[in-house]
Amino acid sequence: MDIRGFALGFCALFCLHGSVSAESTCKLKAKFNLNSYKDVEKKKVVIGGMFPVHKRIASNDGNTSRVPVSSGCEGFNFRTFRWTQTMLFAIDEINRRTDLLPNTNLGYVIYDSCFTISKAVEGTLTYLTGQDEAVPNYRCGNGPPLAALVGAGGSDLSIATARILGLYHFPQVSYSSTCSALNNKFQFPTFLRTIPNDQHQSTAMAQMVLHFGWTWVGIIAAEDDYGKYGIKDFKEQVEEAGVCISFSETLPKVSSPAAIQSVVQTVVESTAKIIVVFSSDVDLSPLISELLRHNVTNRTWIASEAWITSALINQPGVSPVLAGTLGFGVKRAEIPGLQRHLLDLDPFADPLTEEFWETLFNCTLDYGKALRLAREVNSTLSRAGVPDGLCTGTESVAQLGNTYSDVSQLRITYSVYKAVYAVAHALHHLEHCEPGNGPFVGKSCADITNFEPWQVSVDIFTADGSRVHAVVLEKQHLCPQLMYYLKNVHFKVPNTDEDIYFVDGDIEGYYDIINWQLGGDGEISYVTVGHYNGSAAPEDRLHIRNDSIVWNNDASTPPRSVCSENCQPGTRKGIRQGEPVCCFDCIPCADGEISNTTNARECVLCSGDFWSNDAHDACVPKIIEFLAFGEPLGIHPHSHCCIRSFTHHRCWGKTAVLMLRAQALKAARLKAKAAAKAAKAAAENVA
Repeated sequence: MDIRGFALGFCALFCLHGSVSAESTCKLKAKFNLNSYKDVEKKKVVIGGMFPVHKRIASNDGNTSRVPVSSGCEGFNFRTFRWTQTMLFAIDEINRRTDLLPNTNLGYVIYDSCFTISKAVEGTLTYLTGQDEAVPNYRCGNGPPLAALVGAGGSDLSIATARILGLYHFPQVSYSSTCSALNNKFQFPTFLRTIPNDQHQSTAMAQMVLHFGWTWVGIIAAEDDYGKYGIKDFKEQVEEAGVCISFSETLPKVSSPAAIQSVVQTVVESTAKIIVVFSSDVDLSPLISELLRHNVTNRTWIASEAWITSALINQPGVSPVLAGTLGFGVKRAEIPGLQRHLLDLDPFADPLTEEFWETLFNCTLDYGKALRLAREVNSTLSRAGVPDGLCTGTESVAQLGNTYSDVSQLRITYSVYKAVYAVAHALHHLEHCEPGNGPFVGKSCADITNFEPWQVSVDIFTADGSRVHAVVLEKQHLCPQLMYYLKNVHFKVPNTDEDIYFVDGDIEGYYDIINWQLGGDGEISYVTVGHYNGSAAPEDRLHIRNDSIVWNNDASTPPRSVCSENCQPGTRKGIRQGEPVCCFDCIPCADGEISNTTNARECVLCSGDFWSNDAHDACVPKIIEFLAFGEPLGIHPHSHCCIRSFTHHRCWGKTAVLMLRAQALKAARLKAKAAAKAAKAAAENVA
């Protein structure tokens, strides 16, 4: 089939906006609505980014009289906006370096996934196309090549994007997608990450539960791949070690009061004092609010890395519920210069930053725009008496003390920083490959200026007759070449001692163990009380400083979380029908039976001359006791015997006398006979 025929078939199949002839046209079925940052002008290579700057998509108006437009986003997230700015900071830092990509100026295209799979897919298709509307299998335009995608936030988002990007062998480096399902290189051949795989975290959580001797725990997971796989791995490990699960609940992606209330009711009714939570902060937040409303205290929460340092969860007033929380945080680091970059924002630069400013200061920038316009036309506008609800754009972000500018716990932020540098180092090695010593066929090298994985180009005609040059995407060529360098990249993160390298797309599984401790000012602080190193020997992986932990209600000792207390010697375990094996009754041993171990399954019968002691935990020799005539227990049998003897004598007296006489006569005869025999013997001796 020629190229024109292929393009015609493609358009007929997908009904999109191009055409290959005047007779056949394709209609645009929908428009994407993506928030973005872009800087691609005069750039040699572009790095893509995807961040959940908003928490959800807005409801659609349902208008069917026009071309559908994908939903907008709402619920601005200051923490993830910091991640976005960190990518911009890292790219700017790399562009100013002379030792890394000195001959290449990096650009960027960053989209907002809105914490929603559909938006992540929109962004992915747009990346591959290079246009605001996606044309699958085509990249339209002549801009700089897109090298790799840094993203896409949560695990379920990255799973969706990785399935698409993997079709074209397009590299993806994630900063926060930890789900173990992404290990599958058959499904996700070009996926890498700068955050540990959740298999390490599930093991770390299981070891923590065993470390403190907790045998009765509740689990709560987000209703997505992150929660499902994380809890599954954890549950398998603890149940194999004899731990029982009190309850297992899920947090819906679209929160509803009824669903959250059901989870709260389960937590309240359970006797488990330890609750493990695998969830993002966005999904968990409604539950914490409801727990506070019901004053559910006296629980210890075990947090996954997604919310252990989240300001969305650590809000003022949560200490009655969450003080004493333990959890796992990925590596943190200082990033010199980042805070200055975060504070040095132009609120009028783009719609996202404008929304950030207005949300942060709870105002609108209309007045500030008027001030700027006045300056441009050399006019004046008084700054005095700014009306309520309006802001000028000169407000101080630093004085507000928002989580956006807080750089004390740069963990996911640090992972974003590492992901950008991983792509940059891979590009650096690709650019500085020496022809004749390259790693590809014929020892060849790749060309950094030609990153389109193309083999065939065509011209597509739009509905208005204009021509757009397009490139048919294939599963081979230059992007797989960048994958070679990404998989083999090895570098030291700036201003740290950490070496980054990938093993099957993953980095080492290292976590800080963090304890939420309530300070004198009523604020919760994050205190590191140990660490977990998945690369160490199994017995050396978990290190916890027990004496550094402050538990719920300021207790200094770990809480107990068991369904039933241990059965002491002298009792046996009685299983409760229909309940987990950790739930049982302690049944005392019967007399003559003992148990001498804790949690004995059955009592043992003492042997013949032995009997159980009072505690029924040892067999002792039986004691023989005699009855005295004066004791009540002696008088009764003695009287009984006397009465029976008297009755017997009265009934059988005569017979007894005759028998006695006969016996006396017999004895006399024998005695006389013996005397005669003796006399005879004496006479014979005399003779």
